[in-house]
Amino acid sequence: MGRRSLFLSCVAVVALLLVNAPRSQCSGLEPRASAAPAPISFDPDENWDGIDGAWNSFTLSVGTPAQYVRVFPSTADQQIWTVQPLGCYQSSDSDCEDHRGWFFDFNKSTSWQDNGLWDLWIETNLGYYGNANYGYDTVGLGGAGQGGPSLSNQTVAALAVNDFYLGVFGLNAKPTNFTNFSDPSPSYMEDLRTQNLIPSKSFGYSAGAKYRGFTGTLASLTLGGYDAARFEPNNLTFVLGPDNERDIVVGIRSINVTGSGTTNVNMLSEPMDAYIDSTIPQIWLPLDACRKFEDTFGLVFDQTTELYLVNDSLHTQLLQQDPNITFTLGVGPSGGDTIDIVFPYSSFDLTAIPPYQGLTNQTRYFPLRRAANESQYTLGRTFLQEAYLTVEWENANFSVSQCVWPNQMAQNIVAIQPPTDGSDASKYTNASSSSSSALSTGAIVGIVIGAIVVISILLALLVLHHRRKHRRELEATEEKGASPMTEQPDDSRVFPKAELPAVEPVSRHGKDKADRADEQNPFDELNYRPNSAVTPTTPGSPSSPSTGFFTPHMSRHGLMSLSGPGTPSDPAEAENKEREIYEMPGDAPTRQEMDAPAVGEKQAMMMRERIYNGVDPLPSPTSGNGRDSLATRGSHTLSNRGSNTLSNRESNSLSNRESNTFRSSTLASSPVQPSDIISPVHSSDRGPLTPVHLEDRGPISPLQPEFNGFRFSFEGQPSEPSDLSEPAGSTSDSSLRR
Repeated sequence: MGRRSLFLSCVAVVALLLVNAPRSQCSGLEPRASAAPAPISFDPDENWDGIDGAWNSFTLSVGTPAQYVRVFPSTADQQIWTVQPLGCYQSSDSDCEDHRGWFFDFNKSTSWQDNGLWDLWIETNLGYYGNANYGYDTVGLGGAGQGGPSLSNQTVAALAVNDFYLGVFGLNAKPTNFTNFSDPSPSYMEDLRTQNLIPSKSFGYSAGAKYRGFTGTLASLTLGGYDAARFEPNNLTFVLGPDNERDIVVGIRSINVTGSGTTNVNMLSEPMDAYIDSTIPQIWLPLDACRKFEDTFGLVFDQTTELYLVNDSLHTQLLQQDPNITFTLGVGPSGGDTIDIVFPYSSFDLTAIPPYQGLTNQTRYFPLRRAANESQYTLGRTFLQEAYLTVEWENANFSVSQCVWPNQMAQNIVAIQPPTDGSDASKYTNASSSSSSALSTGAIVGIVIGAIVVISILLALLVLHHRRKHRRELEATEEKGASPMTEQPDDSRVFPKAELPAVEPVSRHGKDKADRADEQNPFDELNYRPNSAVTPTTPGSPSSPSTGFFTPHMSRHGLMSLSGPGTPSDPAEAENKEREIYEMPGDAPTRQEMDAPAVGEKQAMMMRERIYNGVDPLPSPTSGNGRDSLATRGSHTLSNRGSNTLSNRESNSLSNRESNTFRSSTLASSPVQPSDIISPVHSSDRGPLTPVHLEDRGPISPLQPEFNGFRFSFEGQPSEPSDLSEPAGSTSDSSLRR
C-alpha cells in the first residue's frame, strides 16, 4: 500500500502542475500552419459527346506513353473507365472511335498491370450490364500541355460493351475491393487527398448545358472544393445515405409543370426519394408520374426502345409552349427547408443516335424512363444540367443548388476543408481560427522539466523508504535468532515426504553390499520378521523416544547385539543412501512348499514307493548297506514325513500331482519308460504292503525288477486273475489310487 500511495501522489503532483501551468498570452508564438493545397479546377473539353444526348466531356491521359480518352464524370463510380479497341470491332460506324471518346489500348502501355476480367457492377439495378479488363496504370487529368496532376497505380477498366458508350471518371471516394476487404484499391479522389494535392475529398459539379448560349455552357468540375460563381447558394444540406451504392439521395416533394398552354400540375402523387447519378443520362420516375408526363406533354412511349420518342410536330409544339418543370427538393418527405430546381423544356429536348437502345436513325426523345420500383428512382445527367451538386465525402453531406448562367464565366473557387473535430463547422471556410489560450513553447518546456524533477525526487524517496524498511526487517529477524539471509518456510504449506521405515541402522563409515552379503544374519536363519504392530523409527527423528531405544545390530562376527543408551554401537547415518528397505510381513507359504523343486514323473513314483512301500529304490550314497539305509530312512520318512505330509497334504499335493502327471503321460509319450521304474510287489500270496517284510529280499534295483507284475491297472495292462483273493486288511490298488 505504501508504494501505491507514493505512485498516486506522484501522478497527482504532475497533474496539478499541468493544470496550474501559466498560459501564454502572446499570439505571435503560435506554430506556423502548413500551407493547405488549393482545389483543382478540372477544365472540360469543348466537345459534346454521347449517343444518348449532347454532354460535355473531360480528357484523361492513361498509360505509358500517354493515351488520351474522353470521359464523363460519374458520381456513383470510383474507378477510371476507358473504351478499348474491341468496342468498335463489329460497328458499322466509320467514326466509332471518335464517338466512343477514343481508345485506350492497354497492350501498348508499358506501365499496365493486368488484374483480370471483372464485372462493371454499377447501374445493374437499371439494366446496365457489362464487364471489362481491369488493371493498374498511370492516369493524369487533362490533355497534352494542360499540366494536370498524374497519379500512378490507379484502377483502370478497359470496356467494350455498348451500355456505357464512353468511359467515366469516378468521383466517389470509396475504394475498390477485388477479392476481399483487407487490401482495397484506393480511388483517384483518395489518392489526390493522400498526396496532399487537394484540401479534402470533395467536389463540385455541373454537367453543362449545350442549349445555353450560342455554343453552350461548358460543364464545371472542381476537386477539393466548388465554384461559387456557378450556383445560387441556399441553406439546405443533405446527409449522405447509409447505402454506399445509393448515398447521394434527395427527397422530391413535387414536380410541377408550368407555362403557356399548361396548368400547374404536380406530376407526383406522393413525395419520393431519388438518387443523383451522373453516370446515366435520363430521369427515372414512378409509372404514375410518367403517365402524367405523357398526358401533359403528349408523349408516346415506344415499346421497342422503351423511350419517349418525340416527332417533329410534337417537338415544334413543345418549343412554342416552352413549359418549365420545377423539382422541389427537401430532406425527407415533409417538413424543413426546400429548394426549387427549375428546368426549361430545352433541358429535356435530347437527341439519340444509333446504336442507342436499338435505334436505326437519329431521333429526338424526352429523357424520361419508367421505374419498376423505388430502387430505380434516379436523377441522371439531365438533372445536373440545371443543378449544381457539391459533395463532401469526409463530412458525409452534400448540397444541391440552382445553376446560374453569367455572361462572363468567371470562376470563384472555394476550398472545402476536411473535418477537424468530427463536426461540420468548417466545411465551407478557408479561415483558420486560433486560440489565444494556447501554451507557449517556454511554458511547455518548463512544465516538462518540472515534472521530471518532481518525479525524480519522488523516486529517490521511494527507494530510500524501501531500503529502510528492508533494514528494519533484517534487524527484527536477527533479534529472533534466525538467519538474516534466509526466510523460515511456512510449515502449513509443506507436506511430509512419504518414506518406508528402516529396520537396520547404517554405520557411519558404511559398508558396501558385498561386505554385508558375507555376514551371516541370525535373523535369516530363524526366519525373523519384524513385528508389524511396532513401527521402527529412525534414530534422530522427532518421533524417536529419548530413552529405552534398542536396535538389532550385527557385528562383524555375525553376533546380534542390542544398542541403546549407554550401549556402544555404530551411530546411524540419516543421509546414507544404501539403507535397505524391508517389505512388510505377509502370509508367505512355508519353506517346504515354497522352496520345493518341481517334481517329475520319475521322482513322483520314487516318492510313492518310499511312502507306501518303505522301499528306497536307490541306495544311499552315504551308506554301504542299502538295507540298513532303507530301513532307517524308510522308518524316518514314513514316521516323520508321512504323518505330516501324507495325512495333511495327500489330497492336495500328491494326488493333484499324480493326476496331473499321469494324465499328461497318457496324452504324450514320456521320456521315462515303465521298465525304468521298480514296480511294487502285487502278488496275491503276500500280505499288505509294509516296509518291514522285505528283509528276506535283496536290495531292489531300479534296473532289475524282481517280478513280472504290473504296476498300476490304469496303464491298460490286464489285471491279476480273479481267483486270487486279497487277505483281509490289505490295501487294494483302488485304495491306493484314491
